[in-house]
Amino acid sequence: MIQALVDWFEAGHRPLPWRDGYAPYHIWVSEVMLQQTQLDTVLPYYHRFLERFPTIDELAGSGEEDVLRLWSGLGYYNRARNFRAAAGIVVSRYDGRIPSCYDELMELPGIGRYMAGAILSIAFNKPYPIVDGNVRRVLSRLYGWEEEWPKAVWDAAREFVRSGEPRIVNQALMELGATVCSPKAPQCLHCPWKSECVAFRLGIEEDIPAPRKRPKTVRVQLSAVIDQNRRGFLMQDSEGMWDFPTFSALPSGSFEKIGSCRHSITHHRIEVDIYEGKLDRSTAYHRKAFDSLPVTSLTRKIQAVVEDPRRRDAKTQRRKK
Repeated sequence: MIQALVDWFEAGHRPLPWRDGYAPYHIWVSEVMLQQTQLDTVLPYYHRFLERFPTIDELAGSGEEDVLRLWSGLGYYNRARNFRAAAGIVVSRYDGRIPSCYDELMELPGIGRYMAGAILSIAFNKPYPIVDGNVRRVLSRLYGWEEEWPKAVWDAAREFVRSGEPRIVNQALMELGATVCSPKAPQCLHCPWKSECVAFRLGIEEDIPAPRKRPKTVRVQLSAVIDQNRRGFLMQDSEGMWDFPTFSALPSGSFEKIGSCRHSITHHRIEVDIYEGKLDRSTAYHRKAFDSLPVTSLTRKIQAVVEDPRRRDAKTQRRKK
């Protein structure tokens, strides 16, 4: 059965850049970025990151703001902070060589069971299992598991990775889940395991895994204030990322509303009204040039409203009158 999966993978897998040579550092970069982020979003970040930090030594010697600036818009910024910290440990403790030992990897910031297994199996071709959402879905359907059985999934993944070339087996399982065994409308007729799949045989593939109960949507209303002069914007530092000042209630002062935007973070739906005006200067704010800063996706959305050419043209016309 494993050979059918391997043959399917080798006949037409996606040509992802980190599969060219399986360099441990490249694998690590890709796995950090792919946590909770879609492939199409990750690819341009991956290339820019390696252009700026082509080796783990250069990442370890970088400043946090430089790393966060490249990560800006990718989200989940602790991934970047932990990755930089882990790179520093690898350089100081292991002379820049990424460990090929499970226990040593697990001691590094940001690395858990999945990440260690991914690095060891894909980069070093060692028989360690990995279970992400794709692998969980493939194996649950294969065996017809309608309930969540984490131990059974990890045990099955461990058996599979020991039955073939580890880097190929693990990637094939993930590839199958990402391209064929999708959450909705799986392409079962194109699956190399359709004859063995219990869920397909019983016609319950779309019922497995059972949908997880999602938390209720939390709606948040904020106001952002744009205070700009020739030297830049007033910004506030939030753990190394820079944001426009935002408030749950607009402070007292003279402000003009210029637009609004929406943003989602996990189950939070954020509505932001955007104003121009002058804020009382405090130690919480710093005058900064926007283009030189690491900023969040929400901050980029606010900036897009500020720089909207239609708004600028209307503002210019008002001044002429």
